[in-house]
Amino acid sequence: MPTVLFRYLLVTLCLLATTPAATAQELTFEKDSLGQVLQRAARLQKPVFLLLTTSLPPSAAKLSRQEAERVYGTSLNDPAVVKALQPNFLVVRAFNNTPAGQRLARRYHVSTFPTYLYLHPDGTVLHRSFSNVRDPQRYLADIETFRQKLASPDNLSSLEKRYTRGERGAAFLRQYLQARRSVGAIVSPELLDEYVRELPVKAFDQFAEVVFVHEYGPVLNSRAYNVARLNKRLVDSLYTTLLLHRRVAINSAIITNSMQAAIASRDVQLATQTAGFASASWNASSNRQRASQAYGSNMLRYYKAVGDTARYLPLLMSHYEQHYMATPADTIRRQRTSKNPFTAPTPYTNLARPDSAVKMVSVFRSGGDVYAAELNNGAWEVYSSGTRRTAYLAQAMRWSQRTIDLDPRAGYYDTLAHLLYALHLNTEAEVTQQKAVAQAKKEGQPVAAYQEVLRKIKSRTL
Repeated sequence: MPTVLFRYLLVTLCLLATTPAATAQELTFEKDSLGQVLQRAARLQKPVFLLLTTSLPPSAAKLSRQEAERVYGTSLNDPAVVKALQPNFLVVRAFNNTPAGQRLARRYHVSTFPTYLYLHPDGTVLHRSFSNVRDPQRYLADIETFRQKLASPDNLSSLEKRYTRGERGAAFLRQYLQARRSVGAIVSPELLDEYVRELPVKAFDQFAEVVFVHEYGPVLNSRAYNVARLNKRLVDSLYTTLLLHRRVAINSAIITNSMQAAIASRDVQLATQTAGFASASWNASSNRQRASQAYGSNMLRYYKAVGDTARYLPLLMSHYEQHYMATPADTIRRQRTSKNPFTAPTPYTNLARPDSAVKMVSVFRSGGDVYAAELNNGAWEVYSSGTRRTAYLAQAMRWSQRTIDLDPRAGYYDTLAHLLYALHLNTEAEVTQQKAVAQAKKEGQPVAAYQEVLRKIKSRTL
């Protein structure tokens, strides 16, 4: 079973109206789909408050009322907040562990839960915030910010209409770019190129302009990318003077947008260039291992997205053997508590200018648990690819066995059981899935899905 860690990183923040300690006066959510609510909002000219959140974990049922309030308490149901929201908005809630919630999360590019979206009656997002807090003033401040944006003649809804009518010009496009970015809306490569075309080349002799375009993640070899990197001195300065988090964001955005463009056009050359960009900064800092990891993980993303299994699977096998299994399990265990723990590879690792020798400062996710989760994901990728090549399945089984050795979890036993079944080791698969069920109970997880897999293994119908 694949592990999606980010969905659980903010689990103590993501539960709102479902808390056992909810007040008597609490928000009432619309029963209709968001599409139906937006149609009504347009008729009534009433804004929409959209809450994207996660259901309470099963372990919450074991908590006392006081403990549940301490861990999952929220002020969203504070009387002042309810009074400000309920009469003035159509209030919608969606859970990210449901198909409808997942579609909305993709539509609005949400990966942190809870996220609060404040929508114009026409459906345009005018304000976005996230995380759960106990202070009702935070929610009241968000509502006031939205009201101000709604009243502004330059809100994103108005800017969208002006852009659709054909308005251009550097000042307008800059304002439009900033408004879209402020609410997490997609900024297309074409829109960024439009903005750059409205500027004279000499504008990129200004450091602020170079930084501005870079922060939107221009696609490699696009007009915006090429023009923004004309002044090499300023680009070098960008990678040496900006704070770490801004450099991380810039390079991650360039990689993400470039790879998305490569996938959309099935452009393997652009994908290769993007993977090279991701790895080049590690070469600049003489960290060849990280350079190789960054290159491989990005090419894996491309081949998987375009469905090129013939290239994806061999690269997947070599990538995990080289960058995960080559490190002995005992070393991983020792590094869990060391000052320099193992760091699992991530696709976005280039923090320095890729074509310079600037020394790079880096931060990575660390610890054996992350290593195990990443290795489990690799094993599940092999199984879910549908391959029946014994050599691939056997390799993935070794990876899965190591994840359990390092960090026994229900999901990891489940992955191993699937692989064993695919290898026709049915008795071993059944025993392993029984362990998955037992471990799920121990972890306080729902067991129905694990039990269903066990039933299919027993009946040889998995």
